[in-house]
Amino acid sequence: MSKTSKIIITAAVSVVVVIAAAMVLATILIDPNDYKDEISKIVREKTGRELVFDGDLKLSVFPWIGISTGGVSLSNAPGFAEKNMLSLKSADVSVKLIPLITGGIELRNVEANDLHVNLMRNKKGVTNWDDLTGGDNAEKQDKKTSETTKKEKSELKLSVGGVSVQNAQIVWDDRKEDIRQAVSDCDITVDGFAPGSPFKFNIHVALSSTKPEIEADVNTSGEAEVSKDFKQVGVKGLSVVVDAAGKAVPGGKGKIALTGDAAVDMIKGAADIKGLVLEAYGMRADGTFKAAGLNGKDLNFSGDLNVPSFNLKSTLDQMAMNIKTSDSSALSSVGMNFNFSGTKSSVEIKDLLINLDESIIKGLFSFASPDRPNIVAQVNIDKLNIDKYLPPKEDKKVEEKETAVAPAVNEDKQELLPVDLLRKLTLKADLSIKQLIAGKANLSDVVVRARAKDGVLTVKPASLNAAKGAFTSTAVVDVRGKQPVMTASASLTGLDGAALSHEMTGKDSFSGKMSFNTNLQTAGNDMKSVYANLNGNFGFKVLDGYVSGFDLLYLAGDAFSVLTGGAFGNRDSKRTEFGEVSATATINKGVAVNKDLLMKSPLLRASGAGSMNLNTMTLDYGLDAKIVGTLEGQGGKSMNDLIGLTVPVTISGAVADPSIMVDLPRFAVILAKSGFSIVGSVVEGVGDVIQGIGDTLSGKKSSGSTSDQDKNPVQKLGNTLKKFF
Repeated sequence: MSKTSKIIITAAVSVVVVIAAAMVLATILIDPNDYKDEISKIVREKTGRELVFDGDLKLSVFPWIGISTGGVSLSNAPGFAEKNMLSLKSADVSVKLIPLITGGIELRNVEANDLHVNLMRNKKGVTNWDDLTGGDNAEKQDKKTSETTKKEKSELKLSVGGVSVQNAQIVWDDRKEDIRQAVSDCDITVDGFAPGSPFKFNIHVALSSTKPEIEADVNTSGEAEVSKDFKQVGVKGLSVVVDAAGKAVPGGKGKIALTGDAAVDMIKGAADIKGLVLEAYGMRADGTFKAAGLNGKDLNFSGDLNVPSFNLKSTLDQMAMNIKTSDSSALSSVGMNFNFSGTKSSVEIKDLLINLDESIIKGLFSFASPDRPNIVAQVNIDKLNIDKYLPPKEDKKVEEKETAVAPAVNEDKQELLPVDLLRKLTLKADLSIKQLIAGKANLSDVVVRARAKDGVLTVKPASLNAAKGAFTSTAVVDVRGKQPVMTASASLTGLDGAALSHEMTGKDSFSGKMSFNTNLQTAGNDMKSVYANLNGNFGFKVLDGYVSGFDLLYLAGDAFSVLTGGAFGNRDSKRTEFGEVSATATINKGVAVNKDLLMKSPLLRASGAGSMNLNTMTLDYGLDAKIVGTLEGQGGKSMNDLIGLTVPVTISGAVADPSIMVDLPRFAVILAKSGFSIVGSVVEGVGDVIQGIGDTLSGKKSSGSTSDQDKNPVQKLGNTLKKFF
């Protein structure tokens, strides 16, 4: 070793020895408690607050520069209820001397016990720290300090032997918003923190809040590591358990557990979360998440989510959502998994797989450009029973009753379509359901394809098969003009009425091969305008069918016998057969006009004409039913007197509650021309009898007794027809 080196080393050691000796002497000769009053005086002069030391100050200088204290408190600002803004039972902080010389900070254990901080805001919006921060100047200074800190952070060498915070409490009391929130019973333990080395941590806090109303016990633990430049943070074995209660908690109480590993790079703005597991209310979800560009415009992320099959009904019950379904087994087995990715302005879900009880749902979804939404959706379902997820029948009755007494809402002026959105929307959506049960009807091959671009929405086709029949429709909504223009067409062919009846009612209620077609056009964005501008046509036909539950000829004969005093046979086949029922209608400015209703059967012909005004929702319709053909073998020869008789019926009034009754003047003329004489006593009561038909069909109550109604064949006819309609 050279002579010069020896001199430098000797000098350096001498300086250290001198400094160490000076510091040791300082601890012996200087008592920091002598300066407590002076410190309190300075704080009082600068802030107007009282800084009180309840215990002794202890000073150490070598090899650790440190200070420990007993109780310390700082009084609150004038006008605030709490006595102290800050109080501390004890604290101990020390830093090693030698590393300070080389630009490093090496802390020994940092300890704080019973730290209480009361943060408050009064009704005028003034906080209890406004007098300490110095307003705008302080904010500017904080920004400068923050910028300086950022520049120097990479040069900082910091290590901490351990951190122990016991029973800390922070309260936020906002009188202006009437909110009180608190972190209490806060315990923090960190074992040996040093950049570049892993350290374990445990945090426990009790949270409480009045808005939202909640109390929670939170435990967090794991093993973390911070890079030497403080720009990368990683956590392994992260565990967060929240046990909460209160009105803001679903179900009043709940427990949530989250575990996983996470890594964050603040320079790259990247995050990587693996092994993420969330458990709550009997449900479990696991997945991964990656992101980059979190600190800039080039955000992108990806990941996956898996929810193993669980009892969703039980989960909803625990959350006090009380979802009731007609089938008690509904929602008992639900799960899903999918992959996702996205950017700042887009998100895409791929490989979507949902098991909903016995249903399997597959699909994908993407959304881009929030300003001009571009949506792609594709959903394929093997089978779905909608009925089992509907409310029970008793709940439906309650809902209908509540709806009936609810105040009427004027829906005429409510906008039907989001015009602004449709003008911007680009859409490509496909729905396919192999088997669908709805209203007990068994539907198959349900297909809906929707496209939207440049203000035009097209649904082509919307099709399905039901009861050996095929239904298909198309619709176009054009919102490029001042008001939406809508067109639609639909057709049904080959529907088996008997098969549909068995599916929906389980009974042999009706049959026939059914078909219909329609073409409609309208414009407007509220119901009143849509009805007023509605034009188009409609037609239907039913061949070779019957309606069960009553024999129209038998009931007509029975009613006729009451009016004329005649007597007829006992024909009653319990159903009315027909060979064909058909009608067409034209619609002009919301008024549908039908002139060719036709019903044919071996013994009966009926024709009708009239209109329905959708603008006023009223009916004005006439129906003539004529008995034709021989009635031999149909219940008695005397029934042949009915051949050629026409019974005219008028249907008028509100669509929701029409008045249905015999046209008395026309009926009297028909009887007279046919040569029938009416018994006098019957003539006196015929008005009441015919009125009874109208009341029965319209659902109005009759003043007659139940026994009288049961004996009256005309009333029986009305009751039977009412059930049918």
